[in-house]
Amino acid sequence: MQSSEPYNAHTPPIQRWNGATPLVMTGIVLVMVVMDLIRHGFHAPRHDEGTADHIAILLMFGQIPVVISFLWSGRKEIKRIAPVLIAQVAFWLLTYMLALQ
Repeated sequence: MQSSEPYNAHTPPIQRWNGATPLVMTGIVLVMVVMDLIRHGFHAPRHDEGTADHIAILLMFGQIPVVISFLWSGRKEIKRIAPVLIAQVAFWLLTYMLALQ
């Protein structure tokens, strides 16, 4: 007999693939940005032509469909998924603030 509950009703949002993946992707980009800041400092010339820059761009923009999937699958439990979404937005802001230095 099929249950009327969604398959992820009892899985914490952070343990779902579409809840954790964007956080991991942003974490990788954060590490890349911090390593670049350590290596070159805050006043290094900015460019977007290296391999690391292209990987960071793909990781940041590649999150958009995953986050949309997370929002769509959790639309009926927005209070449960809100902490994960808040963490994601905080990571995004931190990444972009560090990248603009």
